[in-house]
Amino acid sequence: MTSPVGLLDFFILEANDSIDRLDGAITGAATRAPDLDLLLRHARTLRGSSTMARQNGIAEVAGGIERVARALRDGEVTWSQSLHASLVAAVDDLKLLLRSVRNWSTADERRAQSRTAELARLAPDAPRRTPTPSSAGGSAFLVAETGDIADALEQVVRRPGDREALAAALRHVRTLRGVASVRDVPPLPEVVDAIERAAKPLEIGTLATPTVKQLALLTAAAMLLRRISTELGGGRRPDTNSPEVRQFAAAASALAEDAPQADHIVPIAALFHGDTGPHLVSTSPNPPTTPPERFRMEVVSQAEHLRRLVADARTSSDPASRERLGRELRTALRALEAAAVSFDEKRVAGIARDAVTNAATLDPRALESLDRLAALLADPRLQSSDLAREIEALGRPAPRAAASAAPARSRTMTPTGRELKEFLDQGIESLGRLQDKPLREPTPLPDEQIVPIQELLYRGRAAVERARTLRDELRHRGGAPPQDVIDELYDLLDLALVE
Repeated sequence: MTSPVGLLDFFILEANDSIDRLDGAITGAATRAPDLDLLLRHARTLRGSSTMARQNGIAEVAGGIERVARALRDGEVTWSQSLHASLVAAVDDLKLLLRSVRNWSTADERRAQSRTAELARLAPDAPRRTPTPSSAGGSAFLVAETGDIADALEQVVRRPGDREALAAALRHVRTLRGVASVRDVPPLPEVVDAIERAAKPLEIGTLATPTVKQLALLTAAAMLLRRISTELGGGRRPDTNSPEVRQFAAAASALAEDAPQADHIVPIAALFHGDTGPHLVSTSPNPPTTPPERFRMEVVSQAEHLRRLVADARTSSDPASRERLGRELRTALRALEAAAVSFDEKRVAGIARDAVTNAATLDPRALESLDRLAALLADPRLQSSDLAREIEALGRPAPRAAASAAPARSRTMTPTGRELKEFLDQGIESLGRLQDKPLREPTPLPDEQIVPIQELLYRGRAAVERARTLRDELRHRGGAPPQDVIDELYDLLDLALVE
């Protein structure tokens, strides 16, 4: 029960605020159940901060309150006077335990264990994720935080307009981003990054409520985080090819299609008429650098970033990482194309534009070509003229293999009779030998991840949101609705009952 002094001071301030809020929520609920979402939120906050500060006794009691609140929300237990009295006693114990964190004793440990046991009896079937004193550490923190984020995301999906729930989810996400061990648990980095990207328009007020694709991603992220929390809690590495990972990757890819493109760079020459002038801007007679040299300076950092993405893409295996890297490669290539167009480097722009499609699939040959292009752009030793020649050679198709030598015997005439029989026998015999001695060694192919068609359909809440979108479109359009829209609405009614 020890932690650095600075961290302990911060924990006491934060825990005191959470306990006061729990006290206010529970004390005023003698005859009726309190706001369960509020109770869950502050209990989770207290448990998370206690785990980080290694105050495991307080974390256990806070986790007990959280389990009771979750059981009340899910209808597993009902509100009663005895339950209210137990929660009031638990909050009172939390106040006493918080005063003892600097001088923790055996009596304090017994008090925490006794209160935790009582709360566990009130909600015996509720899931338990709070780390025990023996398991406290980096892994236990990830177990708790991933579960907390999953809970918060589920609340956002249930109440899309609740900005406090969104803010609570983002606080947990940003706490997790600062933990170094997250990088060692794929696909957790991709999940954290995708959640923050999806929630950013909502946080800054660009959107009032989440779109269908945003809700689909948050739902898939919550399911995947729940699985990661369970597997880490059981001492296992997360399965990077699980159905939850594939569903999350599909949702992230669908949301990425709506992402805004990079700003287009307009050459200054395009802002003037095509005549000889006079213009307000004139070319310097002795410029310090030429346009090709400025282009080189502009794209060096882009080329180095592109090489790093290519290196990561070559070693990625799980669907979530491949989806993220494919998206980042497309973004990097579009930025490179925009820079090349602004400097009139048409060959580079063409290569970058042609590579966008193949980059999304992380095709090995496309990655090899991108790596060579990025290496050329990042090489400071190449002069502009040499760079243009090398890039021209890079974009030129490879020469075909030389045609095989003509057979010794002319085949201008169609064989017949015995000659035809011998010719066919030789062909069949040579085909049979290929099984024992192939022309070349087989090339191993990467395993293709087959995504079930059910994962690409709207389901549950997402189906309802899609139906509402169609309804609004029909109202705006007016007139008789098309038959295909009616058919889709009927299908969405059935899909809304799934889950």
